[in-house]
Amino acid sequence: MKALCSVRIAILVRHGESEANVRKIISSDINGYPLTERGMRQAEFTAEQLKGLHIDGILSSPVQRAMQTANIIGSTIDLVPAIEGNITESGMGPYNNSMMAGLPPGSRDELGMESWSSQVLRMRSVLEGTQGVQLLVSHAMPIRAAISSYLDLDEVESFGIEIRNASMSVIDVQNERIICIGSLLVSDRLRTMLAP
Repeated sequence: MKALCSVRIAILVRHGESEANVRKIISSDINGYPLTERGMRQAEFTAEQLKGLHIDGILSSPVQRAMQTANIIGSTIDLVPAIEGNITESGMGPYNNSMMAGLPPGSRDELGMESWSSQVLRMRSVLEGTQGVQLLVSHAMPIRAAISSYLDLDEVESFGIEIRNASMSVIDVQNERIICIGSLLVSDRLRTMLAP
């Protein structure tokens, strides 16, 4: 294993369950829809999984549910999160704060939402600037877009990738390799890779 200072690894964590998830609402609002009690427990569980790993920093989406998750994890692993706007929630356009069940058929572009390619570009811009081991607290769609870009999948091809609340997806940015997708547990291999 290379010295940790020379690696470039991103641990992408989706926020814990939020009020928006429970109510089945899509929202890119910065404030509103905080974590539920269950979401807080999910974030605490993820924090315990990450405890003891070498992590250089935490970047968080500015959206409340992501910041709450980042703060819970940061307090456990003794790091203060910084806000990174490029890992924010997918732009919902005219359907912001709508019920998921009420969305009409059509592509994101046709519905006036943020495009898939826009999400890929902004997530990749952050990942490609990663130094050391960085934890990024974001949202399901941007995380799926980032992972898919490393697997050379388009949006439709990526539909089978599930990014659960408070799950971890790990990308070896330096070697352009996916280590895990949507895991709730830290594997022995990752624990060995990121041992202090």
